Amino acid sequence: MRARTLAAMAVLATAACARTETPEQTQARMQAESDSARAAIEQMAARFAEHFSAGRADSMAAMYSEDAHVMPPNMAEVSGRAGVQQMLQAFMSQMPGTRLSLHVASVTANGPMAVARGHWRMSTPEGTPVDSGVYMERWRRSDGQWMLVDDIWNSSAPLPPPPPARRR
Repeated sequence: MRARTLAAMAVLATAACARTETPEQTQARMQAESDSARAAIEQMAARFAEHFSAGRADSMAAMYSEDAHVMPPNMAEVSGRAGVQQMLQAFMSQMPGTRLSLHVASVTANGPMAVARGHWRMSTPEGTPVDSGVYMERWRRSDGQWMLVDDIWNSSAPLPPPPPARRR
C-alpha cells in the first residue's frame, strides 16, 4: 500500500513539474516544424508534377494515405488510395501529354500535421497554358514520411456563361 501511495505521489509531482510551452516557444517550434515540412512537401510537389506529366497515376496515388480524401472540382469526393488512383488515371487519360507544375505558397505544420497552400498550372508539352488554379492540402507525417490526407483544388478560369433561358 505504501509503495502505491509513493508511486502515485511521484507521478503527481512529475506532472506538476511538467512545463507548458509559452506562446513564443509554440511559435518558434511551429516555425521550425513548418520550415522542415515545407522542404519535404516542396520535394513531394516536384515529384507529383513529374509523375503527372509522365502519366504515372500509381506513383501519384502512392503519395496519398490509405484514408485520403480528394475533392476535385466538378466531381464527387474520392476516398481511399485506390479510388484516388482511379480518378487520377481517368483524369490524365482525358488530357494525355498535359504537363503540370506546382508552386507551394505556404506550409503550416504542428506536430505530425501540415497544411499546404499553393498554385498549379497545366500546359501542353509545348508550354501553351491549358488551365491554372489554386490548391490546399492536408498532410500527415507517419513513420517520418509525409502523406497527403486531404486534397482540394479549383480552376482560376471563369465559369462558362449559363445557357440561354428557355422560352415558353
